[in-house]
Amino acid sequence: MIDLLIQLLSTPFIQRALIGAILVAVVASASGTFLVFRGLSFMTTGVAHAALGGAALGLFLQYTGIAPWFDPLLGAIVFSIFVAMITGYAGEKGVAQKMEVAVGVSFALSMSIAVFLMYYIPPTQVPQIWGYLIGDILLLDNLDIVLLAGTAVILVIITLIFNKEFIYVSVDMEGATAHGLNSRAYHYLMLITSALAISFATKAVGAILVYAIMVAPAAASNELVSSVRGVFISVFAIALLSEFVGIAASFTVQASPSAIAGIIAALSYVIAMQVKKMRDRAQTMKQAETDASKQQDTVKQSLHSHPGHDPAH
Repeated sequence: MIDLLIQLLSTPFIQRALIGAILVAVVASASGTFLVFRGLSFMTTGVAHAALGGAALGLFLQYTGIAPWFDPLLGAIVFSIFVAMITGYAGEKGVAQKMEVAVGVSFALSMSIAVFLMYYIPPTQVPQIWGYLIGDILLLDNLDIVLLAGTAVILVIITLIFNKEFIYVSVDMEGATAHGLNSRAYHYLMLITSALAISFATKAVGAILVYAIMVAPAAASNELVSSVRGVFISVFAIALLSEFVGIAASFTVQASPSAIAGIIAALSYVIAMQVKKMRDRAQTMKQAETDASKQQDTVKQSLHSHPGHDPAH
């Protein structure tokens, strides 16, 4: 058993999958956390699916000869930034509901463009577009790892530099503006860097896993952890565990590791909600017992201060 495990871990595609899982978990921790704080979890799926439209545009330009140099990945990046800019413009006033609507509209537009362009692309090239949707962490190549690593490093650096500003803008954009912070610039910086991170991660592991890993662990951590640093650490741990279990389980049940990882990540949120309910219920009961104890102490003190008073009357 140990020899088999060592043999698997020494396989290049397994090594790339494990490295990719770590990098995606880093991206989820650095980007997904702020999106959940901002109330923009839907932006992840909007950007991820916009990559399909961008990839379709790149393949169309290559196939028709209009721009043979236009890589599908470049198209995915352009569409991702487009979604981020539309979302940022709609949310300049800090209203999350308008940003969700903007994400939905740009998401529909990107998918419509993808379906429209697929008609003019050779059928042999169409699976490359759908690869952005499904993906497979076991099929990562060296270029995917390099792109993911570069994205993770840049994202971590930006997050470390502007951590407080991103948190302030995510929680209370109007308050940040009132305190003299250039909230509009930080607002766009946060959305654009998140969009780029999502697009590169989508290229590597697919839209389904990206959405599950970037949203569910952050939502689960936000339910249970009170400190911002704790949320970052918890998101990374849940995302990494989900991906590692998905990779390991895929060899046992013959299923997609992305699907298994997505299921585990989603279940983490369900479990977190149940734990939070149990914890809130326990705190409520404890508070009720404390209040009852205080009330009894008050009655006793009142009786002691009036020794001649008969409680029966």
